[in-house]
Amino acid sequence: MKQFIIRFLLAFILLSAAAGLVFTGCQQAQEEPFTSEVEYYKYGQLKNIYDHEILPLTSAFEKAAASLAIRAASFREMTDPEHLLGLQLQWEQTVKIWKQLELYDLGTVGESFISYQINRWPADTLKIEENVRGAENLDKSFIASIGSSSRGISALEYLLYAEGHPRVVQSFTSDENTDRRLDYLLALAEVLHDNSLEYRALWQSYGEPFTASLENGINGSQNLVINAVVSLLEEIIVAKLGAPLGDSSGGTPQSDQLEASRSGFSRETLRQNLSALQRCFTGDFSQSPFRVGFDDFLGLIGSSDLSGRILDQFNRSRKDLNAIPGTLEQQLASDPESIERLQNDLRDLLVLIKVDMANVLGSTITFNDNDGD
Repeated sequence: MKQFIIRFLLAFILLSAAAGLVFTGCQQAQEEPFTSEVEYYKYGQLKNIYDHEILPLTSAFEKAAASLAIRAASFREMTDPEHLLGLQLQWEQTVKIWKQLELYDLGTVGESFISYQINRWPADTLKIEENVRGAENLDKSFIASIGSSSRGISALEYLLYAEGHPRVVQSFTSDENTDRRLDYLLALAEVLHDNSLEYRALWQSYGEPFTASLENGINGSQNLVINAVVSLLEEIIVAKLGAPLGDSSGGTPQSDQLEASRSGFSRETLRQNLSALQRCFTGDFSQSPFRVGFDDFLGLIGSSDLSGRILDQFNRSRKDLNAIPGTLEQQLASDPESIERLQNDLRDLLVLIKVDMANVLGSTITFNDNDGD
């Protein structure tokens, strides 16, 4: 039923587009905008991703970052537990949105390296403290000039959660660098909002080229999306789970290697990553009337069985994550095997997408340092 509805809606949209090209007043024959059903689906998929996922998320991220800056300013004026809690909750809401957008670091947006300015982890805590103790004016100009590991989402997490709830307020009220720490916090939030505006503008400029790049090969937008899916899965397997599990340190779990260990928010960041990855595969964005996804392409070329296996593996991975009680930080200490199960199921998902789906769709997987195979 889903494919029937998609075919009907795509046919209407694409026939309308073709009619618009014909109605030009020219006597010369116009070239068809699409040459195959595969291109119909590809255009529909890219429009679906851009119109119903990327644009709403970039707008939501900008609004969340604006609210974060406002709350940081309020905390600057009223440094108490109540305002701290409101600021922390707004940080969490901003992170939730960014972790969905993290998948779409591609094309000219990825080439701008704006994502590093927004969220580079782990935070360089020594540099942050050096900046706080220094003599520079801690305003937006200074924050915009420093390295990405001492600014953005991760730097904000360090300042908001580093000492535990009671001592965070103390660090902003009784520390000898109280005013500078508050200035640094506020400037970080303000620059993050500026970056969110820049990120949104970059995607608005790139939207038309993104949806129009229907060619096969490494520069086609569908191929870029597949590589982005592979890259994020590899990062989760190797860096977000493997490093905390001790894969590169002799097997000793290290909870401080989790992405958001100070806030205890690592589980939620993974949940948002996985949710965005699965929505990208199915095209099931809530705002979309025609939900074209990779599963539809696989069905179109007779690989519905592979589509079903990928969906099953997505569901299995999300079930693994949901079955973990409490935080990943707690689970890593009490039952690391449950996190290993999640990692192994994600490895299986990676193979299905990176090898099986890429081969079926004729995609080219580019080199990535985070090889999760």
